[in-house]
Amino acid sequence: MIKLLVTWLDLEGADLGFLRLMNYITVRALLGMATAMFLSVLFGFRFIVFAYDHNLRDSSGDHLSLTVHSKRGTPTAGGLLVLATTLVALGLWGDFENAYFWPLLAGFAYLCLVGFIDDFLKARFKSSLSGLSQLGKTFLLLLYIVPFAIYLVSDLSPVPAAQRTLLYVPFYKAPLLDLGSFAYAAFVVFAVFSIINAVNIADGMDGLLCGTSSLTLGVYVIFAYVLGNSVFSAYLLFPYMAGAGEMAVVGGTLMGAILGFMWFNTYPAEIFMGDTGSLGIGGVIAMLAFLTKQEMLFLIVGGVFVFEILSSLVQQKIGDRLGRRILTRAPFHHAMSHRGIPEPKVVIRFWIVSLILASIGILSLKIR
Repeated sequence: MIKLLVTWLDLEGADLGFLRLMNYITVRALLGMATAMFLSVLFGFRFIVFAYDHNLRDSSGDHLSLTVHSKRGTPTAGGLLVLATTLVALGLWGDFENAYFWPLLAGFAYLCLVGFIDDFLKARFKSSLSGLSQLGKTFLLLLYIVPFAIYLVSDLSPVPAAQRTLLYVPFYKAPLLDLGSFAYAAFVVFAVFSIINAVNIADGMDGLLCGTSSLTLGVYVIFAYVLGNSVFSAYLLFPYMAGAGEMAVVGGTLMGAILGFMWFNTYPAEIFMGDTGSLGIGGVIAMLAFLTKQEMLFLIVGGVFVFEILSSLVQQKIGDRLGRRILTRAPFHHAMSHRGIPEPKVVIRFWIVSLILASIGILSLKIR
């Protein structure tokens, strides 16, 4: 809204004064982050009361966790707070005319809605087994992912035509290969679906997803800013992508909303993010990975999420076939808790690993 106002005033020849700062990506990204964080902290307690009053409470306890029963009844669907504060902040500081803005916003809102349906059904029927079926959730996720994949390889995509189907890998300047439209679209569907589920699985301990996702988003915010800056992209030998810098505003604003939510979500959590938040955040991370053409970078900066989903797959696919448990618990953060490691220590260790991986990802900007 404010960016549109500044653009209009500039066309009218008005003296913008300090409003000229709104033309800078970094300023709007920081203001979006600060606004979302402030709103999350300001309205967080009220949202917790709202969730209590409307029986949006956690129903875990159906699964084999030694400590999860003590959290039963904690308000959930906190992703609604993250969604609301992000939308308000972006309404103030986002550039509505930017081609990268709306795909991210639409995907985030839709996936939060899918997650909320799942959280609402669990709370309504007071069982974590009463949410969306695996088939139903998969269908609803693909309902956005497939059109997004087609959009990426079409002429509507904001990604430059010469870059759309190229696959890049970290620490290497040239594209690894050109997949072509069909193969690239199929890769998008598989990868985005996997990333969303990986992020969702990591949401199992107080503050775990908030910290790890913020660090992952931070890396993609930096890449988006570099790719959208003709000077920095040329210096670092990246293809320049006009308008890509706006993704830094969206990603930075979401980071602020997550960090503000973490004020209430750290151990012991006063509210859980639920699928409402984890699906939406996972979707934004996945979309940023593809819109910045840094798809394979996720294997590094999202290494915690990759390891978490692999631990679950190993347990389900291999362990079930062998008729024995490979891990005491899956995903891996529950295995660590089962060994007697306190939850806060598990979470902080995952944060540290995520910070190290994020640092390696940032190094790939220069070491190529």
